[in-house]
Amino acid sequence: MTTLPDTTAPALPGTDPAGASVTDPAGSTVPDVRLAGRGEHGLVAEGYVAEGFEEVREEFDRNLRERDELGGAFCAWWRGAKVVDIWGGVADSAAARPWEPGTKSLIFSGSKGIVAITLLVAVQRGLVDFDTPVAHYWPEFARHGKNRITLRQVMSYTAGLPGVRVPLGQDDITDPLAMAALIAEQAPEDDERAGGILYGPYTAGWIAGEVIRRASGRPVDRFFAEEIAAPHGLDMSYGISADRQGEVAQLQYGAHFLDQYTGFFTSDDPMTRRIWQNPIPFPHEEMVWNRPERRTGLIPAANVIGTARAISRLYSILATDATRAPGEEFTLLSREVLDDARREYVRKTDPLIDIRMVYGGAGFRLRSTPREGVDGDSFGHDGGGGSAHLAWPGAGVGVSYITNRLIAVGPDDKRASSLLKALARSVSRLGA
Repeated sequence: MTTLPDTTAPALPGTDPAGASVTDPAGSTVPDVRLAGRGEHGLVAEGYVAEGFEEVREEFDRNLRERDELGGAFCAWWRGAKVVDIWGGVADSAAARPWEPGTKSLIFSGSKGIVAITLLVAVQRGLVDFDTPVAHYWPEFARHGKNRITLRQVMSYTAGLPGVRVPLGQDDITDPLAMAALIAEQAPEDDERAGGILYGPYTAGWIAGEVIRRASGRPVDRFFAEEIAAPHGLDMSYGISADRQGEVAQLQYGAHFLDQYTGFFTSDDPMTRRIWQNPIPFPHEEMVWNRPERRTGLIPAANVIGTARAISRLYSILATDATRAPGEEFTLLSREVLDDARREYVRKTDPLIDIRMVYGGAGFRLRSTPREGVDGDSFGHDGGGGSAHLAWPGAGVGVSYITNRLIAVGPDDKRASSLLKALARSVSRLGA
């Protein structure tokens, strides 16, 4: 496992990662606004917001007081300047460890957005192409009728490979080479329900990771560390080394989180069982994602670990690159590559989980309902339990919210949505 020093994103001119001041788009230095809220758990919410973004701070405080937040962090960049950097609550309730500026969290399916970014950098380097069959890079994948499946189909969940057919235990999924070998030996789903989007928690990451390993000669975690995280000073990685376990928040189940999965985890439907019970991602009896091996292992689609600062900075880079003029020098990805990545590729309702999804061709989740507004062109990927990680190109915003309390999607969890709406209102007032 390749890991990085404990660093935050390098400061931009006029900014201070510790929160001394920030620079507004006009270039003037504005004071930070210190936080003084005290949440449910008696811990002060800390950090700073730039003037004009106080509403975001208020929603974060409300999360701690009223919305079942345990611990978390929210960071946003606007036009290259960090304008919100706040954290609070408890990182480990058993040890009474408070959430600190460098506290990291595992982001579950937010990792799928990082897989998409990793693949896009490989595309930018000329190593892979989304419309080339996976078997071109990984010949064994062609077995059992998979010879024409492309990376674009894999990353948009239209390849008919949402799960693994061989029975798996909880410890098996941390071995990406073994999982890739199993996927190579199976046929796509032939169930008529597999004709559109069929979302799965792990397989797209294992396939993408094996393609990157074959094309670059490096496992996906090392490729990301060397090509993306280290050059941009991002404190995030696929998994984390054993000596850094204490930097990661301990996860807990929250309100009705497990209830939403009851139908999937107890179903007798064979395809549902292959996707959602092999193994069960969130067993009732244990928060398996707190196991050290879940963090030191490599599960590309599910165990990226990082700070909100790092993840938001990465999406901020993409937000800026996505709006550069064609042919203009870019920081991470060219306008051409990003235009293709965030162009709508498929819009379907997953027949098993009954959720309408819209995916771009690289694996970013797009808005299911287009709308006007500073966040109307957002792309990225949310994570199970409540985390959110996005770029808003039109507004030049990159944002990340991480948490350690897993709450059911929908009306039970307003934490991320309240912060994102407050951020959108602030950017709109200040002139997106």
